[in-house]
This record gives sequence, structure tokens and C-alpha cells, in this order.
Amino acid sequence: MFYTVGVMEHSHSPQPVDGYDYAVLRQSGTQPADARLRLGLEHADAERLEKVFRAQTARGAGDRQLPKFARHDKHVAAVMAAGGFWAFSERRLGRDGVCVCLPMIPPGG
Repeated sequence: MFYTVGVMEHSHSPQPVDGYDYAVLRQSGTQPADARLRLGLEHADAERLEKVFRAQTARGAGDRQLPKFARHDKHVAAVMAAGGFWAFSERRLGRDGVCVCLPMIPPGG
């Protein structure tokens, strides 16, 4: 019995970027300019998606795991001006793994 293996053709055209792709990057902490570059967006398209993203988060439709203050640029700027955020320690697990753990590390520490 013989089996034939078909060849799958893959499209080389990029998938269009939607608001979900943009929101995922922004919710993960990516700044608007970096999100634009990563997604290969034109400036006008990135501005439109940022407006939609901010409107959704203002209505409470953003990432529910983030505290409300984490979405405010002014708060982040004030914390960074005061020295930055505390961070968790990291411990290596094998060659490629990292485990986030205590103790917390103060800013600049």
C-alpha cells in the first residue's frame, strides 16, 4: 500500500492586523510606537487602533488583570520619575527557563 504526501501551499501575504492584535501588544506593556513597528502599521492606522484601544480600556473592556492605574500614562511617568517600579527576582530553571519569585527587588537595586 502506498501513501502520497500532499504539498501544502502557504500564502506569503501577511494577515491584516485588527484591533485585537494591537490590543494584545498594548495590554502586554508594549508602547504604541513599538506596537506600530511590530505590526508594520502605517502611522494613521496605528493612531486609529490606539484610539479604539484607549476607548475600550476607558469603558473597562481592557485586560481585567491589570489594575486601573497601570493603564494611565501619567501614573507610569510619575513612578518612573520617582525611581521606577519594584520587580520580582528571577531564578534560572535549566538552560532556557526562568522562574519569577521573591524577594522583590527595589527600583535601581
